[in-house]
Amino acid sequence: MKLARVTTWLALLSILAACSTPSLEPPLPAPTFTPVPPPPVASATSPLEAPSPTTLPEVPSPTAPHGPEGSEEAILILEPGPGSRLTSPARVAGIADPTFEQTLVVRIVLDEGAELAIQPVTIAADIGQRGTFEGDVPFTVSEERNALIQVYDLSARDGGIIHLASVGVILIPEGSQEIMLGAYQPEAIIIDQPTPGEVISGGVVHVEGFGLASFEQTLIIEVRDVEGNVVGSMPIIVNAPDWGIPGPFSADVPYVVAAEGPGRILVIDPLPVFDGLGHISSVEITLTP
Repeated sequence: MKLARVTTWLALLSILAACSTPSLEPPLPAPTFTPVPPPPVASATSPLEAPSPTTLPEVPSPTAPHGPEGSEEAILILEPGPGSRLTSPARVAGIADPTFEQTLVVRIVLDEGAELAIQPVTIAADIGQRGTFEGDVPFTVSEERNALIQVYDLSARDGGIIHLASVGVILIPEGSQEIMLGAYQPEAIIIDQPTPGEVISGGVVHVEGFGLASFEQTLIIEVRDVEGNVVGSMPIIVNAPDWGIPGPFSADVPYVVAAEGPGRILVIDPLPVFDGLGHISSVEITLTP
């Protein structure tokens, strides 16, 4: 399982290494990773042919054990996999935890950060149940472009992102597609503290967990208030023995709020290209001054 996770993430990094590197806030150092070839082609289709929806694996139990090796990815993108070459429309499929009204958003972002396409998709399961999702997202490019396909869940309270997963692909205007398939993997960022619903006070929140950082072992913690405003932020380094390996993280993040109310702790895997968002996990809490 770990080998599949590392191969998948290193494939994404091979695409990122070919792209320009705009600045982020907070600034990140220049990449030092070594590109690796993408995984072998799992299937190929012509621009007019889409893979059958029946190729999605059976949905596993939503009660996978919690922990670095057991908590399954909340939004698992199974198609396309990293390094896929896609013509329009891009078929995006996978498995996700339940969301508000079982709705997800699929977004295609180019390497310089421009949004190319955005479209909602529905989880094919009863309310409150984990299930499969799929959708065909049309796009237009005049030449080969590096892109990121993001799938995320939005809060009904403030419209902010609750969870986001992504995969790096190559978009082509025409020709034969090369569709890689994703693999089952554990959650990329697990937040152990604070716990859901916890009341945070004193102007500092302790955040710890286990995660994978795509770029220079760096994650970013954000504290957001009831309206979704950032009221605290801090970059952290994952304590892992090498690049591309997950590890624990911990930080005490200062925040400022005027009154008690709902809030959210986000842990973000930032990217030096696209729109800077590779993965997001979050936990809903209550913030007090």
